[in-house]
Amino acid sequence: MATTPRRRRWDATRNHDQLLESAAGAFAERGLSVDVREIAREAGVGVGTLYRHFPTKDDLLRAVLEPDLAEWADFTAEANGTEDAWQGLCLFVERTLELMAKRRAMLDGLSGAASDSAAFEACHAHLRDALEGLVTRAHRQGTLRRDVSAGDLGLQILALGRIVQLTAAEDPGRWRRHLGFVLDGLRARRGDGTRQHPTR
Repeated sequence: MATTPRRRRWDATRNHDQLLESAAGAFAERGLSVDVREIAREAGVGVGTLYRHFPTKDDLLRAVLEPDLAEWADFTAEANGTEDAWQGLCLFVERTLELMAKRRAMLDGLSGAASDSAAFEACHAHLRDALEGLVTRAHRQGTLRRDVSAGDLGLQILALGRIVQLTAAEDPGRWRRHLGFVLDGLRARRGDGTRQHPTR
């Protein structure tokens, strides 16, 4: 009996969803080094089927990252909407690290393991743009040391991401202590020569 067009569409949708599910798990657990052949095998389809849906590994990665990028955009908007710029900055940094800890591929990509990936070019652009606005607001309110730039903060996030990698197996939440150390050192204090007066 010939396969009907409706059945073919159903099979294609099922294969697409299974590939995304397998890729999300593989990228989250094993990072960007995972081979697409492993993903196809775990999804129960052939490599040819994978390439019909996702012609390149980067296409697959972008599809997997789409929900994470949407989540990132949501809490970036929340951070920008806080009245207290320091609280917004802390929220953004902490939630970004939580996302990196949850998604190994995000961690690998932001740390430079996928410098040729269009998906991570967008991630780096989002990180730069978000930090520029948050740092400007915190400087204006006088809560962030004025010698700290958005680029400095971005490097601190990537450095903390390395701590996430090193401690993930034995102590997954240890990075939060180190985040506290970093934020404590970045906050402006009265009398330390770094505080800016809020604009009126």
